[in-house]
Amino acid sequence: MLKLFSAAVLLCVAAQAAPAQTPATDAARPEPAKTAPADASARRRETFETVWRTVNENHFDPTFGGLDWAAIGERYRPLAAAAKTDAEFYDVLRRMVGELKLSHFAVYPPGAFDGAAPPSGGASARPERGSAGLDVRILNSQAVVTRIDKGSAAERAGLRTGHVILKVDKRDIAEAIARLAASELSAGYKRAYMHAAALGALAGPTGAKRVVTYLDERDRRRETELTLLPSDEEMSEPVGVFPGVPMRFETRRFGEVGYVHFNIWVVPQMEKLRRAVRELSDTRAIVFDLRGNPGGLGIMATGLAGLLSDEGFSLGTLMQRRGHMNFLANPQPGAYRGAVVVLVDGLSASTSEVFALGMQESGRVAVVGETTAGAALPSIFTRLPTGATFQFAFADFKTPKGVRVEGRGAVPDVPVSLDRRSLLAGRDAQLDAALRVARERAARR
Repeated sequence: MLKLFSAAVLLCVAAQAAPAQTPATDAARPEPAKTAPADASARRRETFETVWRTVNENHFDPTFGGLDWAAIGERYRPLAAAAKTDAEFYDVLRRMVGELKLSHFAVYPPGAFDGAAPPSGGASARPERGSAGLDVRILNSQAVVTRIDKGSAAERAGLRTGHVILKVDKRDIAEAIARLAASELSAGYKRAYMHAAALGALAGPTGAKRVVTYLDERDRRRETELTLLPSDEEMSEPVGVFPGVPMRFETRRFGEVGYVHFNIWVVPQMEKLRRAVRELSDTRAIVFDLRGNPGGLGIMATGLAGLLSDEGFSLGTLMQRRGHMNFLANPQPGAYRGAVVVLVDGLSASTSEVFALGMQESGRVAVVGETTAGAALPSIFTRLPTGATFQFAFADFKTPKGVRVEGRGAVPDVPVSLDRRSLLAGRDAQLDAALRVARERAARR
């Protein structure tokens, strides 16, 4: 069973594996309008009933948030039957589960993540994925470059932090952002889809060329061509129907403050976290950078919490239709005793939110950055009769003080936003603030 895997995680996977499709472009992709064979129609009917019944039997709220789920099924059933293409059919399913207005309900078409699985050589073998070596955030409706890896394709092409990506080849990123901003998606999902639209356009195999149109530091419209280099990111092993995902992990020292950044909560990262905490045990504070981390395996949050406290406590409770489960952090021998700061942003979701908010309520950490995505429902992935993948939430999550994370997120103690001017000057305003808070908290211990 997979718990607390965020839909944003899959957006991250899709962005790394192939050009991302927004809900609008996915639904609008042209297909021949032809009558589906009888066996295909039967699989669609079975798929629809599987999705409806799964929600009906497993939704953590028996009132479905005040919805008449039976009536919703009756309303969407003929729409699904009338769909002329697979794209239309999956769009009907998405709209049906979208009536719940909750995160972690999603339908992904067959093959959506085929390019994200590691090769037959296993997680340690390097896939044929190419890398542009950059990251972006949406600031004032613009895709602003926030990270450039040293020696990367992006650096070689002359891109710098603070530059604004306008187009990639013929894909108009600015237009995609505007379209998503006007959509009915929740704020958290808008951010995730906008991010995926920019990164997905830059994805591809090693050696692929991308023409990037951008605004430079003087807001001059420029164009450059980059050639994707081999990605040096490890891939995790697939778990069930969940594909392998690219993993990043970084540790640094800023004087007496340690720094740990990782991009996703998957099992191979746990040993790296243990090792990092041990290696930074002589520091006076550690900053855990969870910006852009869309979640992963929920139980890992309790494992990391246990490395940072010599007292047991709860991070919160999973509330299911029948019963509940406490997320208990059990202290580990030699737990880190210095100050701890958690750095988050609007793309920090799911397990990242559980960790940040649970640790914040315990008083063990200060949270710095931006309010998180507010998408923290535990979920499961299952294969549908048509070969599509259905993600559905089976529980709600509340903190020890009864705060519901879904739709709220973790609110930082010290709010700090990124700004383009600082990025153009080579500064990370959020990290600077996190380091300052870490030093202040260390001085008080």
